[in-house]
Amino acid sequence: MFHLKLALKYLKGRGRFLFKSSNLLSLLGIIIGVFSLLVVSSVMNGFESDMRRRVIGFKSEIKVHNLDYSPLANYDKLLNEIIKAPGIIAVAPVCENELMLQNKKNIVSSVCYGIDYDSHNKIIDLQSKIRVGVPTKELFEDDGIILGLDMSLNLNVTVGEYVQLFSPIGTEPTPFGLLPKSKKFKVNGLFISGMPEYDKVFSFISLKNSQYFLGLKDEISYIEIKTDNSSRSYVTAKKLQSFLGNKVIVEDWSEFEANLFNAIKMEKVVMFLVLALMIILASFNMIGNFVKLVIEKKTEIGILKALGASERDIKKIFIYIGLIVGFVGTFIGLFLAVILLNAQRLWHFIKIPVPGFPLHYLPVEIRFWDFIIVPIVSILISYLTTLHPAKKTLKIEPIKIIRS
Repeated sequence: MFHLKLALKYLKGRGRFLFKSSNLLSLLGIIIGVFSLLVVSSVMNGFESDMRRRVIGFKSEIKVHNLDYSPLANYDKLLNEIIKAPGIIAVAPVCENELMLQNKKNIVSSVCYGIDYDSHNKIIDLQSKIRVGVPTKELFEDDGIILGLDMSLNLNVTVGEYVQLFSPIGTEPTPFGLLPKSKKFKVNGLFISGMPEYDKVFSFISLKNSQYFLGLKDEISYIEIKTDNSSRSYVTAKKLQSFLGNKVIVEDWSEFEANLFNAIKMEKVVMFLVLALMIILASFNMIGNFVKLVIEKKTEIGILKALGASERDIKKIFIYIGLIVGFVGTFIGLFLAVILLNAQRLWHFIKIPVPGFPLHYLPVEIRFWDFIIVPIVSILISYLTTLHPAKKTLKIEPIKIIRS
């Protein structure tokens, strides 16, 4: 094909290399743009997946609430109904309450979860997160409490010591009026969730004790659920909603932690757009080079037209030039990104030197669609940059060129 041969000749110019210096700058811009987009997208994917794993690992994948978020009565029947649904492997009742903890002069507020110790361990495996203490179901049910490590430091308390747990508002009727409900608990264990903010505010007590503070009899706040595939929990939640009907509300982690994950998605979109500007800037450089090339090759283009080359043939030459630059730059950028990302996955050589940060190295997750969309966008931009210079060739009249 003479179109491709001429395109390669125009790209090379009079130099020895495949691309002349002006086109090398355009090529380098595309390489850097594609490489940066793929690397940053994969790192953001890694952070998102790690965050999801930590949240799901501590807050469950799916929650089932009453329609108006009021306490659920007769929850045993609902538990038996949910566990029969497809994709569900564990269920657990939970009472959630905001309480205050005190040890001597130290006071902290806490989001306190009332749980059934055995069934809840099937949801989030709380036992594996406990770093100090060896709580058992019997100790836990006997007015035991499990605290986050950071909370225990704020309270200056450890395993085997006692803390006073009380409600922040008066709900207990006495001869002296309404007083806050209060009860002494023995610390059975200290956990590390992998989320420092969770370790500062979360605590666990038995379901019976939580119902006491909430003033409930045989009711709970909601039901937590574990599925057989956490990456498809949204789909499972929708199927479970259809299975249970409109008598309850079923939410997956992306809904009850919507603010956190929407912020991550927004950061990824903004980062993608900012880095895509690198490819767009490279395309402007390509347009300038191609317009200059049209002017330089005006005589050759006129002769080609005089010899019978159609306007479509001439346009094809410049389109091939843009596509060659786009394909080569995209392939090199993609190749370098794959090498770097896989090296990071294997050897973790890029560390995160932040004390106390849950991750010690840069997380990476390579997603198939990122490596499809980014190259397509890059090649499409490269193609669009050829349209304006190609139109310039239509104004070249072969008769005037021959006469001159």
